[in-house]
Amino acid sequence: MSPRIAHSAGRFSVAWIPALPLAVLLSFAAPPPAALASASPDPCSEPLAWQVGEVDERFGLGAGEVEAALREAAALWNDAAGRTLIAVEEGRGSPVRLVFDERHQQIQELLPRKERLDEMAREISREQVRLEEEQHDLWVSQQEHERRLSTLERRQEEHDRQVEYWENRGDATEDVRRELRRVADELDRERQAVNEEGARITERAREVNRGVERLNELVEAYNQERRSVEAETRASRIQSAHYQESRRSMGRWTVSVDREIFVWQFNDREHLVRILAHELGNALGLDHAAEREAVMHPVTRGAGGQAAAAGGADEPGFSVEPEVRLHSADVALLLARCPDLEPEGR
Repeated sequence: MSPRIAHSAGRFSVAWIPALPLAVLLSFAAPPPAALASASPDPCSEPLAWQVGEVDERFGLGAGEVEAALREAAALWNDAAGRTLIAVEEGRGSPVRLVFDERHQQIQELLPRKERLDEMAREISREQVRLEEEQHDLWVSQQEHERRLSTLERRQEEHDRQVEYWENRGDATEDVRRELRRVADELDRERQAVNEEGARITERAREVNRGVERLNELVEAYNQERRSVEAETRASRIQSAHYQESRRSMGRWTVSVDREIFVWQFNDREHLVRILAHELGNALGLDHAAEREAVMHPVTRGAGGQAAAAGGADEPGFSVEPEVRLHSADVALLLARCPDLEPEGR
């Protein structure tokens, strides 16, 4: 892409640069098999208790902050159900563990580059708006300059006819000759002013062209950095969290069920809430949702669309609201799991 602006103020355009969706494979823990979903305690009839387990200090969050995020994630399902399905109690319940390893480190190293790309995209957008405004102002100036030049040419033609007329008559008085000289001097001054104005417009057009060239260079730098980050992102696509459960049985009877949620990576607090909500949905025995906006989609997403679909396909055009909320598909899955619920608003 190499737009150019002619001195006659032709329009130009620069391709829109979208914010880069940093694709990261987040949570794709499969829900427990249907055959196991009926084991005691049944979340449809008895709340599942959860608590915050160990939290690696390298995440930069205290246990209280993680518990607040866990309560927010649990409240999504409890509010949808109209009663408590998930209880968060300190010192009692299945643990949520934040385990720091190279997965979080890999993404944290990429996030500053992604933020830089977002800033570059904003800079490109601002520069494009500025150049479009300058181009419009330049076009207005050129139109006014052309009108002024056209008026000057008509006045010059009229003056030339007057000079020729009196030269042919040969009897011009001193007053006539004085008036012709006055008009000639006025036309010379106007012509000089118009020429100076034309030179200024030409220089402005050159400056706009230089601005377009700088913008093109910025776009190219953005595209190169984006391709580099995308390549590294695909190479380091990871799983961010996992729900697991183990059962001890005696014959046909389930003696106990141990549940755990492991979180290895998240981008920010809202992203952590969304991950926890997804894993709690897995604990409730919910299937995955096909709708990309749903919490129970196979991939949980942070604000700005930092995600990749299950199987690794990028989704560059997708983003979510910063506030975490359930989608109607999530509520439908909850009702399919617990048909006796009476969610609020039904």
